[in-house]
Amino acid sequence: MANIPTPHDAAYFAQSVKKWQQVLNLGDWRIEKGVKPAKAAMASVEFNDAARLATYRLGDFGAEKITPDSLDKTALHELLHVFLHDLMVTATDPKTSDEQLEAQEHRIINLLERLLTTKDSNGRS
Repeated sequence: MANIPTPHDAAYFAQSVKKWQQVLNLGDWRIEKGVKPAKAAMASVEFNDAARLATYRLGDFGAEKITPDSLDKTALHELLHVFLHDLMVTATDPKTSDEQLEAQEHRIINLLERLLTTKDSNGRS
């Protein structure tokens, strides 16, 4: 039996996408919901590099229970693909210089440093 997110679930997922887009500093990407469902996956993301467009699709969650937590974690997973996309493209291009690859690595390191050392509202790191 299919376990497809409802329109309400899809709206919650879209809000999570926006939240993670901001947290991961992905403002230079246009991130949109695709029309067709993801095939054989809870969600997927496709890229149009020239347009700086990432299109996500929701699919069948299978045995995974659809909850706000599972939707949020799935949105984070897909946005991490967007976050790492430039590094993957750079790393797999044979014409990439060491400097270009290092720049992509540092973009990721700088964000992770900021996220992992930011204190929450209770003063904890």
